[in-house]
Amino acid sequence: MSHHPHLLLPRPWEGDRLQVSEEQRRHLEKVLRRGEGRPISYTDGEGSIGSGEYLSGEVTRGEEGRVPRPSDLIVVTAPPDSRGRARFLVEKLAELGVAELRFLATRHGQGRPPKVERLRSWAVSGLEQSRGAWLMETSEGLVTFASLDGPYAVCEKGGSSVTPSARTVVVGPEGGWAPGEIPKEAICYDLGETVLRLETAALVAAARMI
Repeated sequence: MSHHPHLLLPRPWEGDRLQVSEEQRRHLEKVLRRGEGRPISYTDGEGSIGSGEYLSGEVTRGEEGRVPRPSDLIVVTAPPDSRGRARFLVEKLAELGVAELRFLATRHGQGRPPKVERLRSWAVSGLEQSRGAWLMETSEGLVTFASLDGPYAVCEKGGSSVTPSARTVVVGPEGGWAPGEIPKEAICYDLGETVLRLETAALVAAARMI
């Protein structure tokens, strides 16, 4: 079966045709060279998904249904120190089906959280690539440990090797955690013997805990 594009088309869904954005239209027609009447799938990013056909900047609605959220996992991480690494992190977590990504203020962290518009664009890219039905939530700015609801697992050498059942996982900065920075109530979780980059650690933890 040939591959066909998957688009995020936010609600409201009204009538028998849905309008695509100008950016989506350019990508479909100039990059993918998608012709008239070709199959396409779509989602509202809130669990609804459908299949139809592409016609001159619109999608004709076909069979539609609901898909359960694949995970309620929240990933909290210090921001990566470059735009490229941040984009990789966001897109791959979105592909995995993570429910929400937040960036954490840490003592040794040097990266800055990307702008919310950029975060959403990367999350949409991951959603469309993975053909998912739920858009990963992202938020602007930094959060603190005090704002997190427990129980949560913090990735740290020397912690338990048993994958925790917590629905929030926290990854620290490249320089590691400062002494006393990890709250006493946190579940410390050891990802293994090797030293992982921030984004790799976040992906490994997410893949294990989803």
